[in-house]
Amino acid sequence: MASIFNALNIGYSGLKTSQIAIDTTGHNIANAENPDYTRQRTVIEPNTPLNTSPGDVGLGAKIDEIVRIHDEFVHKRLKNASSGSEYSQMRQETMSEISRYFPEIDKNGIYNAMQDYFNAWNDFSKNSDDSSLKVNLAQQTRTFTATIRDTRAQIASVQEELDNRLKSSVDEINRLGKEIATLNIKINSHEAGGDHANDLRDKRDKLELALSKLVDISVSKGDLQPDSTVDSHLVESGDVYHLNIGGSSVVDGASFHPLVLSGKVGNSRFSNIYYKRQDGEMFDITNYIHGGKVGAILSLRDGDIQDVLDDMDSFASSMIMHTNDIYAAHATTSMRGNVEIDPDAYLSNSDLPINDGAFYLKVYDIDGNEVAKREIGISGSKKFSEIRDAINADLDDNSDNDTTDDVDDFLNAKINNGIFQIDMKNGLAESGYRFAIEEADSDNPTLFAGVLGLSRFLDGNDAASIKLHKPFDDNPVKIGGNAAPIAGDNRVANAMLELQYQKVGFYKPAGSKHLVSEDTLSGFFRMSVTHVADVTAASTTTAETSQSLLNAVVNEFDAISKVDLDEELTNLMKYQTGYSASAKVISTIDQMIQTLLGIKQ
Repeated sequence: MASIFNALNIGYSGLKTSQIAIDTTGHNIANAENPDYTRQRTVIEPNTPLNTSPGDVGLGAKIDEIVRIHDEFVHKRLKNASSGSEYSQMRQETMSEISRYFPEIDKNGIYNAMQDYFNAWNDFSKNSDDSSLKVNLAQQTRTFTATIRDTRAQIASVQEELDNRLKSSVDEINRLGKEIATLNIKINSHEAGGDHANDLRDKRDKLELALSKLVDISVSKGDLQPDSTVDSHLVESGDVYHLNIGGSSVVDGASFHPLVLSGKVGNSRFSNIYYKRQDGEMFDITNYIHGGKVGAILSLRDGDIQDVLDDMDSFASSMIMHTNDIYAAHATTSMRGNVEIDPDAYLSNSDLPINDGAFYLKVYDIDGNEVAKREIGISGSKKFSEIRDAINADLDDNSDNDTTDDVDDFLNAKINNGIFQIDMKNGLAESGYRFAIEEADSDNPTLFAGVLGLSRFLDGNDAASIKLHKPFDDNPVKIGGNAAPIAGDNRVANAMLELQYQKVGFYKPAGSKHLVSEDTLSGFFRMSVTHVADVTAASTTTAETSQSLLNAVVNEFDAISKVDLDEELTNLMKYQTGYSASAKVISTIDQMIQTLLGIKQ
């Protein structure tokens, strides 16, 4: 039955309801500048009325719940957009840095150093006996090779830095994941009684957003709970929680499973990312990570930057092999390779890029006359030992029935500890005899001498190690541009000059037989630089597009969840008025009670 005390309680419920609404509004206003805060709203419901005749008598109001205005669908789009933006931004910044190491437009860098190098050969070819030209050629070679080494080292340092960033990023992922798992415990405990852990959920959303910037994540939160009676944009998540990275469950409710960086994998200098289960077993998920900063690091470290380094190594390796193959035509007394081989291995089973064809072994006397010549056939069906035996075979090269003037009478080939070498026989070098290796078809060289490094103008095997052959670096006067050991023979220098116009093979990995393209040296290098420019331009465009998409999603998310001060101030005045009115009700009831007490007296 309704009573005056019920009326007093109604006024009190109004005061209490308005007070909580004012507290919530004040909480919103206090966090208006907090980018990770979601505005909250009080849901006011009437208390259960007294069922009387002639009708129900109301018993005031109550706060049914305090909810945050959060749309899980929009938040998911925000995480995806953030992940994509971080991925694109990281790639754009890194590729812009890589492109700065190829300053060809400013007439610096590898391409221009290569032009100066071939210009030095051009000058040298006019007089290969001029010591000053030899010194100039040596200096231009030093500059050219040093530019290649320095550029590669700078790019490799970027790759190393990315690998270091990967470690710190994985540590950050584990820290965030562990914190989310801890928050899940608090949220479940807080919401066990049916209340909403709004601020805790905001903190978890903040951690999810931070995590999405590091790596692409997939979060499942059980059945979503929309409530359009409160707000058309209110779509809250349930009480189930699973967070996956690379298809593996890193956070499962209150359980956390860390990511682990492995040691070096295979021939790689870098580590992979593994998912570690509770039983200790680990699964490689590196190839399943594609978004965020970590995805960008992996795509750059193992993809784009490695491609640039591979191109540089391929360029340098082909330069070394073809240069040394040509230089083998310069007559000398001894040739010793620098590549270890298996004497009994077939060339077809070797990974060295030795081509089918033939080369000539030529022997010259002290006057530069060719006194012996033998063609050595090269094919994949031959063993290295068979090529050695072909050089040493007792043959009548000149078809003159004289067994003392053939190649085997002057030269001895052997494979010592896996190193192929050819030497003049005893006493012949002192008598002025010299020998050389010359390709039978310069347009289709076997590269036998160049690949094995039998006679070298350049040392090394890739962009990190290319340099002028040490004896020439120590004493440039030893450089020869002649084939026959006589003054005025400039055939080697001329062949070197022509190398810049010839199409040659480029192999990946460097020094292997896996041919990837055929082009001129300058053409291959320009293609590689153009590829870097194209990837950089594409990453810049993608970064701009991703940022625009992120801005659009942020605006949508803010429109739903961020605090609107004008709205909150309006609510504040509304609840203040309600509070005052409820106080007036209590004041009125108090006067009524006083009147009743006065009647009794």
